[in-house]
Amino acid sequence: MHQTVMIASRFKGPPTSGNGGYVCGLLASLIEGPAEASLKAPPPLDIDLSLKKTDDGSALLQGDAVLGVAKPATLALEVPALPTPLVLGGNPVDAPGRPKKFEPFETCFVCGHDRNHPDGLCIHAKLVEGVPGMVAAKWQLHESFADADGNVSDLMLWAALDCPGYFACAAGEAALLGRLTAEITGKLKAEGEATVIGWDLGSSGRKRRCGTAVFDADGNMVAKAEGLWIVVDAERVKAEG
Repeated sequence: MHQTVMIASRFKGPPTSGNGGYVCGLLASLIEGPAEASLKAPPPLDIDLSLKKTDDGSALLQGDAVLGVAKPATLALEVPALPTPLVLGGNPVDAPGRPKKFEPFETCFVCGHDRNHPDGLCIHAKLVEGVPGMVAAKWQLHESFADADGNVSDLMLWAALDCPGYFACAAGEAALLGRLTAEITGKLKAEGEATVIGWDLGSSGRKRRCGTAVFDADGNMVAKAEGLWIVVDAERVKAEG
């Protein structure tokens, strides 16, 4: 199976490449159930790419260059309870011990503050007061995020599971998503409000690990993911992602 896809500039993460969660969701679209998607190179915007089924799962290619791959997975991730009440605090980048003010993602489809809803998801993670290592954001849903059944599409859920993880485990650092393993566990009507959380799962060398989850307005979890972020040269993120 082979199809031509294009990552429109609307779906950027870093300035000149696709949002990692969105691209991982594209890869996962050819896989039934939970999937592990790994990004190998920055996915370029507004050009034809090849998305194909492979023996192991799926692959995204630019010519002969492999941009990303995905395969079926089992996600053994313990998701913390959604804090009640949920009290949001300050910007994770400003938290004590974090590098300051590295914010190259202002036009990111998911978390960019320069994006307008619903052109962007506008998921702006904040520290959760009283829960060290956790961030959260309210997510205003919209019919344009929906699939044919009126539910938020799996692709939009994969995107939403991306950026809160960065702010939980790598806020203030020059880091790019390397891998996202996600499972869609329920349906989310594309209306009203949802909550997205992220939490720190530890670090080693240049690697940062995190968990993320999406909850509906009643507090039911509808998606979860484990992410791996890689700290890279800051100029790489600013220039190409």
